[in-house]
Amino acid sequence: MKLTAKDFGVGVLAGFSAALLSIGVITQSTLAMALLLFSPLPIFVAALGWGTAAGLIAALSMAVAVSVLAAPMAALIVVLITALPAAAASYFTGLARPADEIGGPKDVMVWYPLADTLLRLALIVAASFIAIGMLVGFGDELAGELAKSLGQQLAASNPELAANADVAQSMALFVVRVLPALQPAIWVTIIVANLYLALRLTAASGKLRRPHDDWPRALRMPRSALIIFAIACAACFLPGGIGYAATAIAGALGAGFTMAGFAILHARTRGAPWRPVALWFAYLAVLLFAFVLFLFLLAGLFDTSRNAPVSKAANTTPPSNDN
Repeated sequence: MKLTAKDFGVGVLAGFSAALLSIGVITQSTLAMALLLFSPLPIFVAALGWGTAAGLIAALSMAVAVSVLAAPMAALIVVLITALPAAAASYFTGLARPADEIGGPKDVMVWYPLADTLLRLALIVAASFIAIGMLVGFGDELAGELAKSLGQQLAASNPELAANADVAQSMALFVVRVLPALQPAIWVTIIVANLYLALRLTAASGKLRRPHDDWPRALRMPRSALIIFAIACAACFLPGGIGYAATAIAGALGAGFTMAGFAILHARTRGAPWRPVALWFAYLAVLLFAFVLFLFLLAGLFDTSRNAPVSKAANTTPPSNDN
């Protein structure tokens, strides 16, 4: 990776920008928490537009800045869920090698497939949340306390639940059990959305060297993810920290398969006159009925089991990881 003074400056500026967007961890205000969702974006833009080295400097700068602005625990959480996944995804997105090394034509570059990037990103996010859970001591005892507190809040806010404490407690236990899967799943989706937005921004500015990925066809999970997902789902029923860790992995991978399901819908409806209606109906159904997400998860799982994803991203740029 070649690093110039300009790349270093861009990386530091991007890191400080990402740190400012992460201020929601400290203030807890609604607007600040909304800005937190875009905190990976400056890191992605720096890496995709000025090179992987600039992206790594941005991630390090963000870590340093947040450690100054926030408490050590809050800074560590931001680094684990934002800087680390963004830096890793930027690195994989920037990987390329000559096609003739794998039996392809000469003077053509093959870029790291989007499907493999999605799998590794999901695993990194899951590992980050597992590490956070270990730091805060999340286990059966803490989960029980959270469930008890949440059950009391549900009973206090709903008179019907107040009359039936067992139902409120059962709902609270379910929420606490699902939470380790829900958090990584949401954050994987956020990271991927920021990656997509950064690719569009850098492409529009002419700084992007990676060729355009056909996301509706390229956004899939590799078949190896099926095995990991199956093992994680089976291990979810284990007690203690192992069960919660497996739940986090299942949630993160489940988000990848669900996004693949949505990508299938976009690919299959391409060119159809009724496409806008189908897409609007699908996303509206998800907003109104959360169980529809399960249908897209099944679609992603089924498509992955039938078709291995193929990346068509290739161009004639020199082999480099500094895009």
